[in-house]
Amino acid sequence: MHIIVLGGAGAMGRVTVRTLSEYDDVEQITLADYHEERAREVAAALRCPSIVVKQIDVTDEDALAHLLRGASVVLSAVDYIYNLPVLRACIRAKVHYADLGGLFHMSRTLMALDAEAKEAGITAVLGMGGTPGITNMLARLAVECLERVESIKVQLGCSDNTPSSAPLVAPYSIRTILDEFTKEPQVFQDGQWYAQAPLSGQEEIDFPPPVGRATAIYSLHSECATFPVSFQDKGIRYVSFKIAFPGDFMSKLKFLVDLGFGSSEPMTVRGVKVVPREVLATLLERFPAERAEPQDCDVLRVVVEGESGGQRQQIINQMIVLPYRRWGISAGAFDTGMPLGVVGHMLASGEISERGAMGPERCVPVAPFFAALERYDLHVETKITEGNV
Repeated sequence: MHIIVLGGAGAMGRVTVRTLSEYDDVEQITLADYHEERAREVAAALRCPSIVVKQIDVTDEDALAHLLRGASVVLSAVDYIYNLPVLRACIRAKVHYADLGGLFHMSRTLMALDAEAKEAGITAVLGMGGTPGITNMLARLAVECLERVESIKVQLGCSDNTPSSAPLVAPYSIRTILDEFTKEPQVFQDGQWYAQAPLSGQEEIDFPPPVGRATAIYSLHSECATFPVSFQDKGIRYVSFKIAFPGDFMSKLKFLVDLGFGSSEPMTVRGVKVVPREVLATLLERFPAERAEPQDCDVLRVVVEGESGGQRQQIINQMIVLPYRRWGISAGAFDTGMPLGVVGHMLASGEISERGAMGPERCVPVAPFFAALERYDLHVETKITEGNV
């Protein structure tokens, strides 16, 4: 099997490549990235003979089509705004596809290509990282235990005590986070999506240590786009997503967003046009990556309410993710990049048989997926409460 990882030299993509490198039956892993030098550094560090490095600009349609020839699967770890041209190229080439999510709107756009993906005979898994991704599968695990589902609340709690000299350390793409801070989150209720104000819905949530009690807010996320479609036969009425960033990060970034650094609208500064968010992203990139041992944690949780056997039930499924010491990487990079590699292998090996463009909760086999994660010491914790909660 031949698997391509687009953005394979990025913070998450390199984890996906490393995950794939541990499968003996993957004959070729194409590490494709816009930054060829960085890609070669990643490949050299992994020392895996099956890795082939390619330079690629995913906006170049002809180059992308050429790259896809002969591949089994394409995994997109590029910024989500590029997922549409990548999936269209995969449909034309009849190559399976998976990505890290599309912040709701992009995921819905890709879901609209469901019929085209089916006709091409491919599977497009939309949102296969930590969240979306693991959270989707945690929801599926709960939904399978219920005859009727009323609501699904996705909750992500984050902490990070990693020493750093940088004034601001983003847990993942700063551009994606800025979208989460500035675009309207969507909540699904009774058959419709309702826009919420950015940074609204503040709620104190108790997470296990080291996260602990934290303030969570609504965030624009793909689960709110895919769950109402995937679980409509269970009568789903409500879906929301909330995230609790580390307090210090939250306050610093909110300050910068309030100043205008979240804007994607060009402005003129001393006769030069600049985009505020690109200025911020570029400034943050100037701080070199530090080699301090990661000390972060993600708590991935779904709270699902419904009925089974005539009884109301609340099922809470969660997974606590700590830094993966064997690879020396943070929890955030690990739970985002690794699942994409796992599902990429499942696509290439034929374990996923459903065709079309959909959330992972509709097509990824539950038991094999969580069995794969257990090999990395990631385990599901479940709490079931019966009666009115």
